[in-house]
Amino acid sequence: MTHDHPADFEEIARRFSHLWQALNHGSPETRQILVDRVRDALDRGEVRLRDADCQIVANSFMLEALIHDGAATRVYRARHRDLGTFHAIKMPRPDHADDPVLRKLMLREAEIGMALRHPHIAATQTVLRLADGRPALVMEWIGSRLAELLRERPLSLGEITSAMTSVLSGLEAIHAGGFVHCDLSPLNLLADGDLSRLKIVDFGIALQRGSRHDQFDLAFAGQPDFASPEQMAGQPLDERSDLYAAGLLLSLLLSRCHEESDGTKALKALANHLSQQDPQARPENARAALHLLGGSAKRPVDA
Repeated sequence: MTHDHPADFEEIARRFSHLWQALNHGSPETRQILVDRVRDALDRGEVRLRDADCQIVANSFMLEALIHDGAATRVYRARHRDLGTFHAIKMPRPDHADDPVLRKLMLREAEIGMALRHPHIAATQTVLRLADGRPALVMEWIGSRLAELLRERPLSLGEITSAMTSVLSGLEAIHAGGFVHCDLSPLNLLADGDLSRLKIVDFGIALQRGSRHDQFDLAFAGQPDFASPEQMAGQPLDERSDLYAAGLLLSLLLSRCHEESDGTKALKALANHLSQQDPQARPENARAALHLLGGSAKRPVDA
């Protein structure tokens, strides 16, 4: 405002005076109503100031940015209106609101995610039901995907070992719970910049050990670049399917490393072991793979 009229400020002062009196002298119920109305008015004002369509869901979360727009789901960065905390909220696209298969998968994802608690698994915090009936998963907010971090700079051998320790530790907890993640890739690994704190996210197509995706009316689920041969074939899956993806991930990380040493060769040999075409030729589970990773980090490849 460049030409503020004194009468405008007088009116603003008068209204704030009335509001202050109501807040200080009204009943607790009246004060709460007024506080909620002021908060709502400020939220609406923030939307105008931001010049953005900032939707509020469950009267608690402001959807501040769309961070993933998939074929069937969307993921938003959201801020809790009272706490100011950031969260990731995943929901079906509006045009998939009536998709029973997607709804079933999302509720399964919530059940699995809330059953697993581990430092290297992104926490599923709760499930909301939107006004139109769609489920919405509220998860912890973590700044970046591994896929984005890999574009920034080369990796050291120590960073690669730390990253794989994080991934295999998270997989060990998933496997101990009786599940197979089925979608391990740089897109589903989140970090705040420190690769030793990588977290696995997205249990949308996770299975119980020994299950197949066609049991959920899915002809194929996963990312072809990381899916195991048995997953591509629609066969029953176990922990070794995730280890195949982990082997491809390790190979990708090593391609971003310019170091040449016995340790590098040992990790390349481990990546090849994990990503064998025959599941029987891979380690039994993530715990066994972690043991091999520890040995690769300490011993020369021909030891």
